[in-house]
Amino acid sequence: ESTFGSNYQSWMWKRHAGMDVVTFDGTGANLTVAHSLNAVPEFMWIKAKSYGGEWKVYQKDRGPTNILRLAISNAEETGQTVLQSTNPTKTHFFTSGSLSLSSQSYIAMLFASVDGISKVGSYTGNGSTTGPSVTTGFQPRLIIAKRANDSGSWVIYDSLRGFGTVGGTHGQLSLNSNNAESNSSTFFQVSSTGFSVHDDSPAVNGNNDNYIYYVHA
Repeated sequence: ESTFGSNYQSWMWKRHAGMDVVTFDGTGANLTVAHSLNAVPEFMWIKAKSYGGEWKVYQKDRGPTNILRLAISNAEETGQTVLQSTNPTKTHFFTSGSLSLSSQSYIAMLFASVDGISKVGSYTGNGSTTGPSVTTGFQPRLIIAKRANDSGSWVIYDSLRGFGTVGGTHGQLSLNSNNAESNSSTFFQVSSTGFSVHDDSPAVNGNNDNYIYYVHA
């Protein structure tokens, strides 16, 4: 949502079939945390509320030991145990170590794919200006993408600021940066059934690189 003519924009989710928010308190030991998503979380952002620290990110295709950080562009950190090396279930997710410090409180944002509404997934880049095509089953109005196996910004695009045509440009913001919007990218084109990559930038389409995405209608 935005105010016409404003320099600010926000993206807001409503708790529904594809999104849940959970708060929990750390104990210093492993935790099993209940949620009400009523689906297996495919994408999770978890952060301490009561002290400084990064958003730790889980994505289903990268698994519970490959952890990304939402506020930085670094590659995923492999061999991590903060999620007990365990995938979440339809009713619970699991934390340990730095995500269960004694007397600290935490917040978790959970996302899942919902037919016609949202999609969590991944694709492999080919290093070409004719990049991969991704079928979501709906026309995206929001795209978040991140190179997982190497450094790269969390790029975010939306229909309010505009998706460009092939050869055109559209506004790029990065979740991990406070930089102003860039209007020079040609990364994505959307269709009624998904999106396609139209740039050979390592940010979205490095050859044989692994990318995760979240899209919403």
